[in-house]
Amino acid sequence: MDFFIGHIYPWLRWTSILSPVLPLVIGLWLIRKQKNKKFMLLLLFITIGVLTEAVSLITVWSGTKNNLWLGHVYTLLGFSVLAGIFYYSFDKLILKRSIIGGIVGLCLLIYYDSFMADGIMKMNSVSRIAANAMLIMMAITYFYKVANNAKIIYLDRDPMFLLSCTILIYYAGTSMSYAIFNEALAISYDTARICLAIIFVLNVLFYSSQAFILKRMAA
Repeated sequence: MDFFIGHIYPWLRWTSILSPVLPLVIGLWLIRKQKNKKFMLLLLFITIGVLTEAVSLITVWSGTKNNLWLGHVYTLLGFSVLAGIFYYSFDKLILKRSIIGGIVGLCLLIYYDSFMADGIMKMNSVSRIAANAMLIMMAITYFYKVANNAKIIYLDRDPMFLLSCTILIYYAGTSMSYAIFNEALAISYDTARICLAIIFVLNVLFYSSQAFILKRMAA
């Protein structure tokens, strides 16, 4: 445990922090003559990730002891942008309205989470899990759409299918870590770092995949 915390964890943390930079650079390179709304929204999502990591570092370097409030902001912005991508991927009006309702519901839940429940200076476990659950449901719904679309033959050429796969893996994988983070932090910082380590690994895999998905969307 001491070896992991002292040697592996710092490298893993920095790799996770820098992971959104690669898809951002690729996205900015491909943005020329791009009119694809889903491409622009995915690039916006990655940009939000980069800015969140940058602000997080600045708060740490400035001596701030707690920057967990960033999680509340990122949860709302990140979810809203990804939900927007699914909004443009579905044709049925009921699904589009459900996505809008999900965004409104998450706004209310984040307000409750921030000011009435755990507080803005703690990990927003409830709202994160709710956002993750809704994104997973959107991904599964898209799988159902693909399964009933005879025109799609090669799934690896469908960027939305690939995005749905990464969302399913990432958000399902990180939900448990976010759920127990506050309890783990109450035990010790090292216990909380184990939860973060799982998130870091999935973070690297998730953002690395977005670089490939952006290229598919731009094709």
